[in-house]
Amino acid sequence: MNEYIRQVERNLRLPRGKKREVLRDLREIFDSAREHGESEADVIDRLGPAAAYADTVSAPLGGKRRAGFVLPAAVLALAVALIAVFLAAQAGRPPENVIGQADAMTQIRVTGGVDLAPVFLTFGLLAAAVAAVLFALRIRRRKGDRE
Repeated sequence: MNEYIRQVERNLRLPRGKKREVLRDLREIFDSAREHGESEADVIDRLGPAAAYADTVSAPLGGKRRAGFVLPAAVLALAVALIAVFLAAQAGRPPENVIGQADAMTQIRVTGGVDLAPVFLTFGLLAAAVAAVLFALRIRRRKGDRE
């Protein structure tokens, strides 16, 4: 029972006050069923999977459906874009010690300026790692909802 209620709580997309009401009502359902000789397993079978129950209860109360994999996919797209910018910057870069369109190396050194390409690579790799973690969390939550 407690695990089922925790799963419902995790899946409810409601404001805190409404969520408390739903969880209180759910506990009352289990208590009433116990008083009438019904087992916890029977109640869970009647209510259905925790995620489905949470969705059913949330909809009329103004709950929002979870975005699923939208956020991880958006973060992954950002990572790909940042890494693509880094690669494009590297592709257009002349070799060291070449100035302008010279066809040979010179001894002239140009100093100053900021190379932002490593920043794009760093943030791209960081965004890719965040996307991987978000995907893993979504998959884990979906597996937990099915059990």
